[in-house]
Amino acid sequence: MKKIIYLSLLASISMLPSVGKAETSPESVGSKGATSLPAPIIGIVEQATLDKSAALKSIIEQVNKKRAEVQKEMATYEKELKEQDKKLAEEQKTLSEKAFTEKRQAFEKRVHEIQEKIEVRRAQMELGVEDAKKKVYEAFLKVVSELRKEVGANIIMYKETIVSAAPELDLTNTALERLNKELPTVKVEFKSEAEVKKQLQKRPLL
Repeated sequence: MKKIIYLSLLASISMLPSVGKAETSPESVGSKGATSLPAPIIGIVEQATLDKSAALKSIIEQVNKKRAEVQKEMATYEKELKEQDKKLAEEQKTLSEKAFTEKRQAFEKRVHEIQEKIEVRRAQMELGVEDAKKKVYEAFLKVVSELRKEVGANIIMYKETIVSAAPELDLTNTALERLNKELPTVKVEFKSEAEVKKQLQKRPLL
């Protein structure tokens, strides 16, 4: 019998917002008729504020609970396949070649169905977390934007990108407090199997 490789679920989801950097030619700055730019007033916030937020912690709790449910479901399928595989190996000794081929094909079909379920479960978790983290990031942007106006800054930068800065420029604690108040929790919505399958079908082939 061909050895079956039982797949394990991997739920790894992270959202990395990309920011395009606009290029400005030296000639355009300070040219005749150009508006003078204000002096930069900078505030800094840790990018890790998102990871420390109560909302993200609530997402992790929900995902861990969902993962445990999925692992339990997968364990049931694994047991089922092992039993069928063992039974099929025993029946091979007594069944005709035609009968055995039919049973083997039915078994392989079941393996394929379970592999598809694993893919759907993985996608359910990925899509659910992605949508939930977007909500946290949007709330973070809102909080930081409001904080920037309050303190009179015209630039807020991630602390992780700064080599050195005066402590009084750090708005991290205030931003975290406000983010937790603005969005203390986020419900992770796990899409139905039908919805996930539609999205998987729309993915471009590699």
